[in-house]
Amino acid sequence: MKRALLAVLAVLCLALSACSQQALIGKLEPKAESSTAKAIIDQLRSGEFDAVKARLDPKYLSPDIGDKLHELAAAFPEGQPESVKIVGAYTSYFSKLGSPQQGAVFNLTYEYEFRDAWVVANVVLERQHDKLMIEGLHAKRMADSLEASNAFTFKGKGITHWLMFALTVADMLLCLYAFVLCLRTPIARRKWLWALFTLLGVTTLRFDWSSGHFAFQPISVQLFSGSAMAQPYGPWVLGLSIPLGAIWFLAVRRSLIAASAPPPLPDTAVSP
Repeated sequence: MKRALLAVLAVLCLALSACSQQALIGKLEPKAESSTAKAIIDQLRSGEFDAVKARLDPKYLSPDIGDKLHELAAAFPEGQPESVKIVGAYTSYFSKLGSPQQGAVFNLTYEYEFRDAWVVANVVLERQHDKLMIEGLHAKRMADSLEASNAFTFKGKGITHWLMFALTVADMLLCLYAFVLCLRTPIARRKWLWALFTLLGVTTLRFDWSSGHFAFQPISVQLFSGSAMAQPYGPWVLGLSIPLGAIWFLAVRRSLIAASAPPPLPDTAVSP
């Protein structure tokens, strides 16, 4: 049992110890497009709205576009940011009907740190005829950094967080216990299939650690019946599944042992 507990703790440590998030995003960041996106945000911050409008896709040039840009600019505190880092970089490619050129959409998100606030700014750029056009522009002021807001911590968390964490660990322990027990159980046929089956969980209840929101996936299969994962700078999400394989194996283990037992030796008559 101690080995199983250590194994679970090792899995959790691997899941909770994210590699360098900045290094990972840096590899995905399109440098030229990112430079353009940051220049657009600087124009928005400094009130150069005409320059921003010039890059907007014409379909977004509504009569109230000026008011919307003013609202976005108001999210940024006055003065220069103390730091700027990219916290999201997603690139998708597509082909337009009748056009030999391949299009691309760049979804770039940055975190601006000011003295008393943080601002998360998102720019969506689409390459149209060798020109980058703005397809999306958002800005939101925050009281803390994304890294701090989405940290995996029990500070300030309620009973729901503790319960979901405990159930996730319990599910993983049960699967590992059933897996080890299966390896030690004499089973005549398909023992390796039973061993793999003990590690499977079905349906998944997902729990956002930062917001406390739930999401249910009725069609889902998970190894170890539990998971903890997060995108770079995003919230941790716990996944809790029904350990069907472990429960099933524990329920039929005795019958499997009985079916694997050798037949009793026939009685031999003893002559007087």
